[in-house]
Amino acid sequence: MKTLGIVLSTAGLAASGVFALATSAQAAPAVSCSGAKSISSASILRDHRPPSWGSVRLVRDNCSQYWAEITMKPRLTANQRANAYLVQHGGSNAGRTLSCDSSGGNGAVTAGQRTCRTPKVRSTDKSVTFIAIAREFHNYGGGYQEISENATSRTR
Repeated sequence: MKTLGIVLSTAGLAASGVFALATSAQAAPAVSCSGAKSISSASILRDHRPPSWGSVRLVRDNCSQYWAEITMKPRLTANQRANAYLVQHGGSNAGRTLSCDSSGGNGAVTAGQRTCRTPKVRSTDKSVTFIAIAREFHNYGGGYQEISENATSRTR
């Protein structure tokens, strides 16, 4: 019996060690993807004429993640909507277009809001480039119609 007790207690210590290793591996800090900076931007103009109603930006962080952001000025009214789009050129997902409404985005700009962003796309492939596009919509009673659009330059 004494031998069985020693074997069981040794097994318990070994199991504790495995648990401690698993716990410490999970506690490792995640990589911080900070340093977001605008790499290209464009004004949102109606009929391609001033004044500017906002801006669209192509943004990248230090983890090579890209996204599009739109900022409207002033806040939108009940009959307005705006959305940003991230378009990928090159690579295996060439032609992919994501909007603020895509999974991972924070939803289109609606009444009382000013900003939205698309999901982030990670790319380290030097042949891949991106464009950020902004579109503004108005509803005059017959559904939303696009009234303005502008895009950033195609950039890496």
